[in-house]
Amino acid sequence: MKVISIHRSGMIYIAVSIIMGILAINGGNNFHYLAASVILGYMLASGVAGRRNIRNAEVSLSFPDEIYAMTPFMLTVELRNKSSRVPILLLNVKAGDSSVLFHMVQPGEVQRRSVMYSFTSRGEGVISDIELSSVYPFDLFTRYWPTPFKGRAAVFPKPVEGMTNCEVFDMENPEDETAYRQRLCADLDIVGVRPYVEGDPMKLIHWKSTARTGRLNTRVYDEQGSGRERMIDLDALISRGLESGLSAASYIIRLAILSGDPIGMKDGETIYPPSSMRYDKLAMLTRLAFYD
Repeated sequence: MKVISIHRSGMIYIAVSIIMGILAINGGNNFHYLAASVILGYMLASGVAGRRNIRNAEVSLSFPDEIYAMTPFMLTVELRNKSSRVPILLLNVKAGDSSVLFHMVQPGEVQRRSVMYSFTSRGEGVISDIELSSVYPFDLFTRYWPTPFKGRAAVFPKPVEGMTNCEVFDMENPEDETAYRQRLCADLDIVGVRPYVEGDPMKLIHWKSTARTGRLNTRVYDEQGSGRERMIDLDALISRGLESGLSAASYIIRLAILSGDPIGMKDGETIYPPSSMRYDKLAMLTRLAFYD
C-alpha cells in the first residue's frame, strides 16, 4: 500500500535541499545554512500539514436501491471533517476506478459528491478499496491514507430485452395461459412511448418523438402498458439460458417499475403475487440477483 509518492517538482525540491546542505557543510557559509534550514523547514511543514489534512477525513458510501450489472449508477461519496478547527483541502477519494475531488470541507462539515460506478456481475456488489489521497499543501508529494471500509449492495441482472412475451401470462385468464402466450407472441399495437431504457433494441426506438423531444423514446406495445396483472414465468425464461433468462426477467420488472404496472413472478413453487409496490418489485429483482 502506497503511503507517499513524489512528484517531479518534489524531486527537484529534494535535490535542491541536498545541494544546499552540501554547500553549507563544505563552505561554512551562514547563508547556505540559512537557505538549507528554510528549505528543510518547508518540507517538514508540508509533511505535518498534509498528514493532518488527510487524517481528519471520514468517508462513507451510499448506494441507490436499483443497481444493475454492467450498468453505471450514481454512487454517493460522503466526506465528514472530524476536525473542529481546520478545513480539509484538495482531498481525492477513489473507489475502484472512480474518484472524486473535494476542494474544501469546513471544520465539522459534511459534503456529498456523486461519482459513476458499475459492477461487472450480478449478486453481491462489494466496494472495499477506498483510497484517500491529497497533494496539499505544496503539490510536491501525494500522500495516501488507508481507509478500512466495506460497502455491500445487491446487484441485479443487467436488463436485456429477450424473447419474453411468451413467458409472461395474464392473471385475468390463468386457465387460458397457452392461448394468451400465443396472443402475446403475435403482433401488438403501439399504445404510446416511454423514455429509453438501456438494453432496448434500436428497432423499437420511436424516432418521431425522439426528434421532437431531443431524447430517445421507445415504443410501448399493448402488453407492456395495459395495467393488467401479469406474472413472469421464471422457469420458462431461464430454460433458454440462465443469465439471458434472468436479464430478460430483470428487463420486464424494470419496465414495471418505470410504468407503475403490477407485476408478479412464478419461481418454481415460490409465487410473488402481482404488485405495483416498488418494494415488492425490488424483492423480485433481489431474488434474480442471487439466483443460482
